[in-house]
Amino acid sequence: MNAIALWVILITGLIGSLLAWVAFRNPVMFKTGLRNIPRRPAQTTLIVFGLMLATVIMTVAFGTGDTLSNSVTDDLYELLGESDMTISWDEENHPRPEDERVVAMADVVEWQREFSADPDIEGFLAVRSETLPVVNSNTLLNESATTIVAYDTIDAEAFGSLRDLDGDTVTLSGNQIAINEDLASEVGAEVGHTLLLFYQGVPVEVQVVTIAPNTLLSGSFNFGPSSFPGGAVSFDFLSRLLGQSDSAEAVLVTNTGGVSEGLRRSDVVEVKLKEAIQGKPYKVEAMKKDLTELVQTFASIFTSIFLIFGLFSIAAGILLIFLIFIMLAAERKPEMGMARAVGAKRRHLVESFLAEGMGYDLGAAIIGLVAGVFVTFGMVELINNIAEAGLGVELRTSLTLRSLIVSFCLGVISTFVVIFFAAVRASRLNIVSAIRDLPEPILTNPEAGTWIGYARAVMNAAVLTIGLLFGLLGLYIHVLRRHNYGAPANERIPGQLIPVWPFLLVPLIPFYLVAMVIVRFMRDRRSEPGMWLITLGILLPPVGFVLVAGQERNRPIAYGAGFGVIGLVLAGFLMALAFSFNSFFSFAGGVSLVFAWGAFTLRYFRVAERSSFTILAILLLAFWYASPAGVFDFIIGDLEGGPELFFLSGLVMVACGTFIIVYNADILLPPVATLGARLGRIVPAIKTAVAYPLTARMRTGMTIMMIGLITFSLVMFSTVNDNFDKIFLSDDAKGGFNTLVFVNSNNRADDLIELLEEQGVDTSPILAVAEQRIAFPEETEISVYLPGADSASAVGRYTVIGADLAFFETNELGIKRRAAGYESDAAVWNAVAKDASLAVIPGGLTSGGAFVERDILRIDPDWVEDGFEPFTLRLRDPGTNTQVSVKVIGQMDDPADVFFGGVIVQRDLLLAAYPDSDTQIFSVKTSDGIDQEAFAKSIESALIQASAKSLQKQLEDQRSASQGFLLLFQGFMGLGLIIGIAALGVIAFRAVVERRQQIGMLRAIGYQRSMVALSFVFESGFVALSGIVMGAVLGVSLSWVLFTSGSIGDVSQGSDFIVPWLQLIVICGIAFGASMIMTWFPAQSASRVAVAEALRYE
Repeated sequence: MNAIALWVILITGLIGSLLAWVAFRNPVMFKTGLRNIPRRPAQTTLIVFGLMLATVIMTVAFGTGDTLSNSVTDDLYELLGESDMTISWDEENHPRPEDERVVAMADVVEWQREFSADPDIEGFLAVRSETLPVVNSNTLLNESATTIVAYDTIDAEAFGSLRDLDGDTVTLSGNQIAINEDLASEVGAEVGHTLLLFYQGVPVEVQVVTIAPNTLLSGSFNFGPSSFPGGAVSFDFLSRLLGQSDSAEAVLVTNTGGVSEGLRRSDVVEVKLKEAIQGKPYKVEAMKKDLTELVQTFASIFTSIFLIFGLFSIAAGILLIFLIFIMLAAERKPEMGMARAVGAKRRHLVESFLAEGMGYDLGAAIIGLVAGVFVTFGMVELINNIAEAGLGVELRTSLTLRSLIVSFCLGVISTFVVIFFAAVRASRLNIVSAIRDLPEPILTNPEAGTWIGYARAVMNAAVLTIGLLFGLLGLYIHVLRRHNYGAPANERIPGQLIPVWPFLLVPLIPFYLVAMVIVRFMRDRRSEPGMWLITLGILLPPVGFVLVAGQERNRPIAYGAGFGVIGLVLAGFLMALAFSFNSFFSFAGGVSLVFAWGAFTLRYFRVAERSSFTILAILLLAFWYASPAGVFDFIIGDLEGGPELFFLSGLVMVACGTFIIVYNADILLPPVATLGARLGRIVPAIKTAVAYPLTARMRTGMTIMMIGLITFSLVMFSTVNDNFDKIFLSDDAKGGFNTLVFVNSNNRADDLIELLEEQGVDTSPILAVAEQRIAFPEETEISVYLPGADSASAVGRYTVIGADLAFFETNELGIKRRAAGYESDAAVWNAVAKDASLAVIPGGLTSGGAFVERDILRIDPDWVEDGFEPFTLRLRDPGTNTQVSVKVIGQMDDPADVFFGGVIVQRDLLLAAYPDSDTQIFSVKTSDGIDQEAFAKSIESALIQASAKSLQKQLEDQRSASQGFLLLFQGFMGLGLIIGIAALGVIAFRAVVERRQQIGMLRAIGYQRSMVALSFVFESGFVALSGIVMGAVLGVSLSWVLFTSGSIGDVSQGSDFIVPWLQLIVICGIAFGASMIMTWFPAQSASRVAVAEALRYE
């Protein structure tokens, strides 16, 4: 990010220097450009409003990333304090049973002695922890899972000491306990209260001596809006309770320095500690450093997601900038013609446009930066409202100066680049036509439609492209060739200076000098090279530079066809990259460029332009629809794609849709005429509304594409999100159960109903209780053996769930794929219940993902197709080397992953394979009609060793979080709608001025004021509706293809697809309504045009 900041500051500085040079060298044209800004306040406001969106989006993206990074980092520092490193048992290289994976206290003492004078290490702290139920004897409130951490508080002084809420140091001895704020809140504890810790069902009294902040030293191992109750006791107290006084669970290490300063010594300390533990079964981890880097990575990913979604709006913004300057050029055409007539050069017009454009640009960037800051505050507030079930972090808005500078500079640069090219385009005009405000005469190209003209276009495009890549040499030759310096002797004006702006780019001055030499050598040597020489110029760039410099200055060049071939070459490069890096993004981009080359080439050779563009656009759309379904896999193999395809597919498909509309919209005119009898007097208004946009095809197409891009992104995101919610957050995820009861591992329950009855809980609503024991991924190792294979086809870690008979008899979890010989879901569950050698795997086991840990087991989906042959899983306990084999006969539906995401086997088999697995859960099925959340709370109140959760409440919380994030991203992407709406407003305001005489003529032949206004409203409505409908149709259809083909995850393959009609109606309705409101004001202005004034020619 620092490198990016330096580059954008440098480029922005160069842009500022260029503008300062223009203002100094030609102040008249510079001021002329600036004077145009306040001439039409309403239009200026619209322009600035549209241009600022790029800066807003980048500010929000970077600001949200900064906020996430800084908030989580601050919480991490507060939680860990001065603890930087850990030393613990290396279970990967030295597997042992859980109770043997400890650090000997003798080793801790040795390290304390060895590093007592080390300048990088300040101290060591041996710690133990245990999760125990706690009951407050004074309030009778309880907490079933309290993290009790034990250490010597004297040794903790090097770590900043355990401190109370006032910051005073606390020491612990005997049965004293310091509780954190969360535990104090949960059990209503105060200093002096007596708490009961239950270990193996036996209560042990402790006295509360203080309440401490939530930190690692007070028993908090996590942070966020959720509750993490914990407490700290002396190391001797917990060691006696557990019967293990000569060892520690882990050792914390603090580096020299404070909370953040010590982090910088982590690499050095890690090397020293690894040398110290060499030959011992321990491992060293830079805990704080690793977690901080993880936070930075997550924040970077979050920023990237926002930027990817924002690319649609940025692309629309670029189109808007270009459109605005096309409109401004049309408006200023007579002025520019007169300026040229009295001696102004084309570069003077470019300078004037740059001055005006940068006035808009700087104003928009400043306003966009301020607006982006406010939007960031709003986004953070929205995220915090869904944080508990979403990110799980309380964010505090934090915007770094670096991010603000980068956002501002990127906004300025992106707008400047488009303004520059638009200004160059606007400066190319015929003086006579411009003064008379007539259409530009079309220059006749004698080589049009010929192969030599095609080759010349390719050569010119190649020279420009290669020159841009190597020191702007091609651009310099092009500029000098069109300048007086490059004119032949009979046309050259003596004494006129060469362009001096290239000297501002100091590192590129040598290339400029080379261009000057080439043009100087060729300017008086005009020649007409043959086909073979032009071909040589294409293949050998130095020859091409010379030939281009020797061309006639005003020779028409078909740059569209030339750059089409450059696109074809780039397509070949992208396709080579695709197969080298297994990237479908590169392949799809290459294919899209091939189609673009085909369209431009056919147009150059005058092959039915409408048919060519329409057919190629339809074929390219077909490619994008067919690719996710794997139609081309037999050719390209299984190339991988990422979220970047979301933007590329939208950009290409919307462009194709736009071409289809603008080339074929006139087909609507006959049906409109046919409906004339029904529509009555408004038919003329409708006809003109459809006909006028088609006379300015480029302007109309750009506006349709802007609106279509944003609509596409909103619709596709909403549709895909709703369909995934339907899969994972449906009631099927509950598996027929209503409540989950989590039992403390140190105080297990044999019979849940009996325990509840003993505590006076009414158990009559309970219909069934099923017990599960769980071995988590860190406890397991699973090898997959396909039928007939001697070696494992896949090895990794995954959760294993051991269920009792009641679970198999009562669960309602669906089976999406069954092995051969099993005709129903019930047959699969019955088989596993009767045979301990069988297992069912979860849907998530065949799904990959970018955030999945590398050692998590993944199975090829092809291994579990319908009617698959059962294959073997070898379950191994790395600690005890116990191994058990089971055969897989089914795969659960994907919703089961929400609450039952593990390999399901019989409970006794799990205990045999993983004897240390101590997590116990009861799934409870209750009768209908009771308050599930209240019932779960009654269980939790009755059992001190258990916590209970209503599955319905959990699902509702997750649905709420999902909808919250959906609204968050919809709001962010919806910012782009402002661009489309602003574009319609600019077009409408300009149309009133541009068509003033036509409006007068329509009024003169009988159009009423209302019909004129309706014509303008219908015209904008036609454009807006075209973009909205196109974006919605493309978004829904591509979502359907991606979802049903399984291209965005195996979980979606074969699932029913739903269309969120309500959301689509709201999105499209808001877009269309806002467009109509923006058009209404210029429509009213058009209706008030005086007929006589409008028809008077000046």
